[in-house]
Amino acid sequence: MPSPAKPKKKTDSSGAKPQNDKRVKHDWSAIRREYIRGEDTVTLASLADRDGAPSERQLERRCAAEDWPELRLQMRREIDGKLRQLDLDLKTEVRMRQARVGKSFIRLAEDALEYQRPESLDPIDIARFAKIGAELERKSLGMEEVNIKIGRIKSPDDLDKHSEAELWQLAGMLPPDENEDDDF
Repeated sequence: MPSPAKPKKKTDSSGAKPQNDKRVKHDWSAIRREYIRGEDTVTLASLADRDGAPSERQLERRCAAEDWPELRLQMRREIDGKLRQLDLDLKTEVRMRQARVGKSFIRLAEDALEYQRPESLDPIDIARFAKIGAELERKSLGMEEVNIKIGRIKSPDDLDKHSEAELWQLAGMLPPDENEDDDF
């Protein structure tokens, strides 16, 4: 008995698939890119829920074959590294500028003291330039800031607990008395 005839596939002479093939072509490159660049909320399930998207099972196979989680992690590391470098570059630029400004203030105070030109600056201004310059320079170099709580100083004996540098800093923080300039 002859075997039953197999139905013929509908192909043209070029071997192309028939027009009524129901398989959908997906833009795997775009799907992969969206997963890799996406936040943690972009999951295979969320991608599969979209209209015209591949099934979650198809996504899982492609994801495993191409190691999308590792690519996502690598992308995040690269972005994090670039952001850290940008942050470091910006901080370095700011520190250098602050150091230059701080040195300029200190130089201005030194010049005023050296040449004693009272007509150009008041002595209290000189002290403030020195204080601001030193603070900027110290901060730009990442040095620790010295803070003195003025309210804790109740008597001259309390002043003995501070170093000379702290006392000079304290002197720069006090507001000038109206008659203070007359003493100079």
